[in-house]
Amino acid sequence: MKGTKLNRNKLRMIVFLLLFSLVATACGGGTTEETVDAPEATEAPKETLAAPATTAPPPEVIVVWAEEKVATALAPLVGAYEAAAGVKVEVVIYDFGAIRTDVQTAGPAGEGPDVFLGAHDWVGELAANGVVAPMDLGAIASDIFDVGVTAFSYGGNVYGFPYATEAIAMFYNADLVDSVPTTWEELKATCDSAGVELCVGAPGGGGGGDAYHNHPFVASSGGYVFASEGGFDASDVGLDNAGAISAAEYLDGLVKNGTVASTDYGGSMSAFQEGRSVYWMTGPWARGDASAVNYGVGLIPEFSGYAATPFVGVRGAMISSFSDKQVLAQSFILDFFATVEVQQAMYESDPRLPATKSLFAVVEAADPIAAVFAASAANGIPMPNIPEMGNVWGPMADALLVIRDQAYGTNEETGVTISNASDAMKLAAEQVRAAIAGG
Repeated sequence: MKGTKLNRNKLRMIVFLLLFSLVATACGGGTTEETVDAPEATEAPKETLAAPATTAPPPEVIVVWAEEKVATALAPLVGAYEAAAGVKVEVVIYDFGAIRTDVQTAGPAGEGPDVFLGAHDWVGELAANGVVAPMDLGAIASDIFDVGVTAFSYGGNVYGFPYATEAIAMFYNADLVDSVPTTWEELKATCDSAGVELCVGAPGGGGGGDAYHNHPFVASSGGYVFASEGGFDASDVGLDNAGAISAAEYLDGLVKNGTVASTDYGGSMSAFQEGRSVYWMTGPWARGDASAVNYGVGLIPEFSGYAATPFVGVRGAMISSFSDKQVLAQSFILDFFATVEVQQAMYESDPRLPATKSLFAVVEAADPIAAVFAASAANGIPMPNIPEMGNVWGPMADALLVIRDQAYGTNEETGVTISNASDAMKLAAEQVRAAIAGG
């Protein structure tokens, strides 16, 4: 009996210890070693203490505003970048003309893009209004033509990655002439020999003023809109300096002798397409329209030994200062958008002259006409990107329109008399200075 009682007590003790070990283990008070006599007790805590399943957070989204041709080129390419960077890129097709205005209202409302594509001459206004963020181009800056970096520089900072440039040159009808002569006198002689209705069709006449297309008739012998040493200086307007007046008077002579026709953009284009003019002075965007005839492209003739100086427009990718993903946005631009593959796809969709040397080397080999536009741009100057440029376009276009249309005389509304090209340029300069002074 004693032996039975002892065994019974011993059994009770074993059961008690087993129960105690289960409770202790469940409460976290024991270890595996402590439950070695009851291995089945180690399985339950594993199920009880297992971490719950988690869901990965959604990827960051980068919103890009771009005009249709650029957006179309980017859309099929962003997938590779999304996979590599772990982000989602939303490319929004946006009317180019509306981007400049809408980015300034949508951004502060938290509805704007992280990246937007636009023109360099927006930079001064956008930077002054705190809408665009500075960028560090880093090592990639060495691959960009100087005119592009200059165009996106303002107040000591760079505000975008330049991807395309554009400047006007001279289209010619290759069935009528072999090339564009280096001087205007020689050019006029080729027109006389061709025996066509018009010699040079250039926008900016026929009642439609155009300061952009006519900039060579102001700046090719020392004239300028704003002095540009180390940045554009709005206090130094050069529309009426000796060089500008000399160039404007030269234009006046070209109009009088029938070299430059009084045509607006549409009139210039139709005259060239219909074989009624030998030359058409405009930019690379017109190549499709020019293909109505067998055409070539050359540099605009010199002005008294000075190379023609066109305005250069530059397109670039900019970062909104209202974006909370500016680091990602810069990575998107420099690590994806700036690559030769992406830039080439954009060029094929919208053949604007590359702003990067690496892509230009590819394009030049296959497209000699692009090389001519590049040479023209190299002789040019970026359109001033400071806000005060908004005060220039109207007066400058009006002055050149008077010359192009030979509309000299007294304005009945203002009582101002413009007797010659010099008067026209002096009036434009006075109007610009007054507008700037008035804020």
